[in-house]
Amino acid sequence: MDRHNVSVQQQVNQWLELERQGLNKAQQQALNRWLGESRAHQTAYQESKQVEQLLSQFSGQEIAQLERPAKDSKLKSKTTQRYFAMAACFALFALSFFGYQTWFFQINEDTFHASYQSTRGELRNISLPDQSRLTLDAKTSLAIDFDGGRRSNKLLSGRVLFDVASDKSRPFVISAGSTKITVLGTRFSVDKKANSVRVVVDHGRVHVQNQNQQIALTKGQMAVVDSDGIVKTEFDPNLNLVDAFKQGRLVFDNAPLNEAFEEFKRHHAISYTLTAQSTEQLVISGTFLASELESFLNLLPHVLPVEVKEYNNHIVIVDSQ
Repeated sequence: MDRHNVSVQQQVNQWLELERQGLNKAQQQALNRWLGESRAHQTAYQESKQVEQLLSQFSGQEIAQLERPAKDSKLKSKTTQRYFAMAACFALFALSFFGYQTWFFQINEDTFHASYQSTRGELRNISLPDQSRLTLDAKTSLAIDFDGGRRSNKLLSGRVLFDVASDKSRPFVISAGSTKITVLGTRFSVDKKANSVRVVVDHGRVHVQNQNQQIALTKGQMAVVDSDGIVKTEFDPNLNLVDAFKQGRLVFDNAPLNEAFEEFKRHHAISYTLTAQSTEQLVISGTFLASELESFLNLLPHVLPVEVKEYNNHIVIVDSQ
């Protein structure tokens, strides 16, 4: 690596450290200007972010297990070295093939393109050039495409809390499957599930539409959009449905049991089976910590007519009647 590349990488490392601490408005603008100065800056930043994401897939225990065999014997040392060589080759391939899947680039003040993903159990806070702020829940994928006339977002999966800065000349639009949400400036969350989309409004006015309907939501209202249409309801503000996930809480209000398990899957490497049609029709209400899956499983037989069986990381729910 020549002296210029070393200097660029050092700057990238400084920006990444500032990001981990949380960029303020001036720092975010400075980072965007720095990225716009050259393609080399963009490439170095994107590759470093991808490496950081790859490394985040390994726990401290896994890293320790990889390091430990190297001390046991020459044979194991060679095996470990071979493993790391293969991992390094895969990382380089991933960088070349997937390196631009998580990226952002700003051409001018209005034009901004980005792609963000979060992993299992991860929350990501993002500041956008228009001063909007986003929080991605775990297992979420979001693509952004801003121009001079519209601020477009595509929610591919997961849940996002949007705190949208007002800009009357550029509506803020989120597409989640066939559902479209349009605002000018407000705070709300959008949760894209397998067969539905849920929109919950904290304040402001939000327009929700599908192929056949269009409704407006205001503070304290929510909508569920599925194949049957759009259903609008009101919720108790004390439930904090909009941003409970930011505090690691899962709030269920007559939620189908399978939806509750899908929420926990965002934070735990599990699978589950509901063995009878009756269990699929059960609903649950309450607030649970996302980190305390075991407590949730222990509670289920006390509030629902079910039995819980666990096989490694697979959970089976059976009818107790």
